[in-house]
Amino acid sequence: KNSLKGVGYFLGSALLQVSYNLALAVMMILILLALPWAVLGLNKDLGTAKSKNATLSDIFKMDNPNLNLLSLARLFLFASRDFWFEVPLPFFCAAHRARDWEPPFA
Repeated sequence: KNSLKGVGYFLGSALLQVSYNLALAVMMILILLALPWAVLGLNKDLGTAKSKNATLSDIFKMDNPNLNLLSLARLFLFASRDFWFEVPLPFFCAAHRARDWEPPFA
């Protein structure tokens, strides 16, 4: 999954160098090509639990509080990374000042 996301980011950014509309069209075509496989090819039991559903008390057991702390840290780490790639980075890269931007300690 993550490698396909990386390919999508790379392909999308490479196509953006040519044209925004071309990049958008190619990405939409690739999604439309994958959609029938996802709808028809995936197992119907995918995503269903094999045993009883876990309750919130099962998920947040305090047997090992370090595990919950690690999970919370991972949540903020990955959420902030995804937010950065989806919201401010494209605006920064498209801005005029991004073209002649110098790294601060270069």
